[in-house]
Amino acid sequence: MTPTRIHKRKEIGNYVDRTQLITELHASRLVAVIRSKTADDALELARAAVDGGIKFIEITFSVPGALDVINALSKRNGLHVGAGTVLAPQQAERAIGVGAEFVVSPSLELNLIGICHTANIACFPGAATPTEIIAAARAHADLVKIFPADLLGGPDFIRQMQGPFPDIRFMVSGGVSLKNVTDYVEAGVTGVCLGSAYLERLLAKKGKKRFVKDMQQFGNLVAKARGKKTTARKSKS
Repeated sequence: MTPTRIHKRKEIGNYVDRTQLITELHASRLVAVIRSKTADDALELARAAVDGGIKFIEITFSVPGALDVINALSKRNGLHVGAGTVLAPQQAERAIGVGAEFVVSPSLELNLIGICHTANIACFPGAATPTEIIAAARAHADLVKIFPADLLGGPDFIRQMQGPFPDIRFMVSGGVSLKNVTDYVEAGVTGVCLGSAYLERLLAKKGKKRFVKDMQQFGNLVAKARGKKTTARKSKS
């Protein structure tokens, strides 16, 4: 991607560079993953998540018209939208071109990192083993996405991996709920993905009002867990 193309990217939505994006993600932690069957459903779910305080939205390429959805959401102030289930360089380039601020893969797609970094866009490849984790880190991934986190051991897996890899920043996806989000934050992850199936089921069964309240509860739990970690660090110093 040329410098001119990068300059144009800055005019889309509320673009921030990838370093600032990671800083903001670390502050809020939560990412709503949208994998709806239609573009309209994706927009409805994304907007409900935003109403609940979610500041990061991932639109997967399995959504029909995903690029149009990304472009529409990228124009909202205070919201960062990225592309998910990105498996090919062409997908990454198209997503960046319409306003995506981060690119996420379920697998170890190392060839996407250079494309993203040329445009100053964050890239989060997937990993499920120590070998994949270190490969992603050596390729300069901004975060390493642990997927499927619940099947790999959840927060305990993160703690185990932080032993040999203390400097690697993790995102988790798979099986996140109100019951375990605190454990993930206390384990030190930078990003916590709220799965599309969970979000869609919650919105369909309980309605938007309850959905928004649950999103706010996620935010409250994250803030409380972050406060505990800050207090613990101060007490050790």
